Amino acid sequence: MFKELVKLGDSNDERPVLNGAYIGRFLGVKERQRPTFDTRLNSEPELEDVFVFEFEVDDEELPHPIRVAKWVRKPPQLSHPGKNGKVSNLYKVIAALYGVSQMTDEQLQNAEEFVTSVIGREYQLTIETKPSGWYEIIHIAPVRRVRRKEVMGGNEEVPF
Repeated sequence: MFKELVKLGDSNDERPVLNGAYIGRFLGVKERQRPTFDTRLNSEPELEDVFVFEFEVDDEELPHPIRVAKWVRKPPQLSHPGKNGKVSNLYKVIAALYGVSQMTDEQLQNAEEFVTSVIGREYQLTIETKPSGWYEIIHIAPVRRVRRKEVMGGNEEVPF
């Protein structure tokens, strides 16, 4: 009865479902405008400024690399948590790129230079696929590589 109504997309245009932790290479941040939530359905929506942090996920289980992005509103100012503990989403994303929960004054002042300097760096991303098919980045953390010392013969040296 419903079978003739069901249309499945071609395998070429289907987006794979991403749920879990993935390694993503940071591609950079762009400034964009998007309709505000309240006016998004209007014929002439109000626009707000946002920052788009883009990553490329290339996992062996994926047919091809996939771009994912974290969109955050541009706040009036970028500052440390207030007395109530609230911070902007922009602050949270930049702190996550640093790998800290709260930035120092120096990190906050150099945030723009730092974000530019980490383009190409790998981050661990926790991604969830929404019912609409869009990807949401839930968590961002720097990938910490463990350096291994190798001895002759290819054996790993294990410190005790």
